[in-house]
Amino acid sequence: MTPAQYGRLIGTILLCGIGLWFAVTGHSKFILGGDPDSPTYKKNPIYVDAHGLDAAAIGCFFISLGIINLSLGVRGPKRIPVFWAGAGLMIATFLYGIAQAVMAVVALVTGK
Repeated sequence: MTPAQYGRLIGTILLCGIGLWFAVTGHSKFILGGDPDSPTYKKNPIYVDAHGLDAAAIGCFFISLGIINLSLGVRGPKRIPVFWAGAGLMIATFLYGIAQAVMAVVALVTGK
């Protein structure tokens, strides 16, 4: 294996490991962007604190990134099915997020 392949394998294991951790524990808490302690960088981070199915969806997103990363290193005809497995999982997580957003808007409009 070349050093690039080792890097891709480590990245895949890291992304899938983080995703599995979020999915199995049912809790994901992290900060996206921003640095609240920096005097020069933007100070508006996005705080993520998800539980249950929302954490599992976030975990599935990280797993899909790991699978897509793995597909970039696969050579030969097996590359396409590996890519689509990752892309399918990513699309499923996007559909879950869209469904949750629609349900929240409906609940807001109907007052339930």
